[in-house]
Amino acid sequence: MATRNILHISKLQEFEDFLETKGYMIVATSKNPYEVLRAQKDGDTVVVYQKKDAKEHLSTMDKDYHLVREFIKSQRKQSNAQRIRNMTDGELAKFLSEFSACNVCEYYDPETHRCDTDSNFLCVKAYAEAIIGDWLKQPVEE
Repeated sequence: MATRNILHISKLQEFEDFLETKGYMIVATSKNPYEVLRAQKDGDTVVVYQKKDAKEHLSTMDKDYHLVREFIKSQRKQSNAQRIRNMTDGELAKFLSEFSACNVCEYYDPETHRCDTDSNFLCVKAYAEAIIGDWLKQPVEE
């Protein structure tokens, strides 16, 4: 049985890339005219179909539904905190070396690299922690 119309056709290349990160090897499709993607890993074959009347969505076998759901979930916008949690050690080291509370403070002017508040403003640890906390909850800006 097939799970119909689950994967948007515009996401086919990204799904293919996702399967490769999971260890699947993309192989030639069969002679089935509806087959648009075939991938294999350890004897498991994932096949993606485009039904004749389907204009925007692709289908998979029921057994592969979990892979498509995992892919769709991975495509959702992450928060800054989630992005940091997923960083490699190298990415995290680079991020920590470049990041400061000023980067996300509304008073910081990135053009002049200075704080644009009046001279009586005192940036205290509690304020810095609050603006970093708010920034961590925001969606990643790419």
